[in-house]
Amino acid sequence: MNIYVKRRLFVFALGLFILYIGYALLNGFARNRAVLRRYAALEARYAAMTRRNEELKLSLTEAQSDEFIELNARDRLGLVKPGETAYKIIEED
Repeated sequence: MNIYVKRRLFVFALGLFILYIGYALLNGFARNRAVLRRYAALEARYAAMTRRNEELKLSLTEAQSDEFIELNARDRLGLVKPGETAYKIIEED
């Protein structure tokens, strides 16, 4: 085989290799960006769920307090302490 043909074949193979490496790098960058976007979305979701969890813990603590239980019993069940007088307001249509 002629040296000129060998050089052309080598340059062609080198060009294909460079194109393949470039494609692999671009594909890797695209995947990396997608993973980073997904990670950021998951971090935001985790932060929102953590805030919601703290709100629920606070609500649970509040709902278990004696004052809250008494207020709900008075409001929903019409509970009256001994010595108190209960009044019910009736609205006419």
